[in-house]
Amino acid sequence: MKKRHFLFPALFLCSITLLLFCNFRDRSEASGQGAGSVYDKWPQARFRNFRVLLATDSELACRGFAIASHEDFENTIIIFPNIRENTVFINRDQGFGAVKRDLKIVFLDSGMKVLKEDIMKKGDGYSVAPSGARFAIEGLAP
Repeated sequence: MKKRHFLFPALFLCSITLLLFCNFRDRSEASGQGAGSVYDKWPQARFRNFRVLLATDSELACRGFAIASHEDFENTIIIFPNIRENTVFINRDQGFGAVKRDLKIVFLDSGMKVLKEDIMKKGDGYSVAPSGARFAIEGLAP
């Protein structure tokens, strides 16, 4: 009978430990500290010292450069296809971490004509897609 008294607390402690471990693992992956690069999950084109990420998945697109390392900022741009006018791009921490560098964003129409360019400041910058925007390209500000 005494063994049953210890079974519930033992299971409870194991469950809490497992939840904490999973939460730690998710946070370290989101901050770029997990095994491999977080950007490995993105559709991408790799070049010699450069890569282009395609933000086709909304969950990944919401992370954007919030999870970027110093090297990621230096050698990566992100293309956001299929955006609409008034889509808001925000550099604030939305649970993935703060964007650590200023970003440049360029909005294009369906004919690839540049409609608007903005610099979004690290930590609190934002930009709103203009009328006719269909694509956005984001990268390190000059």
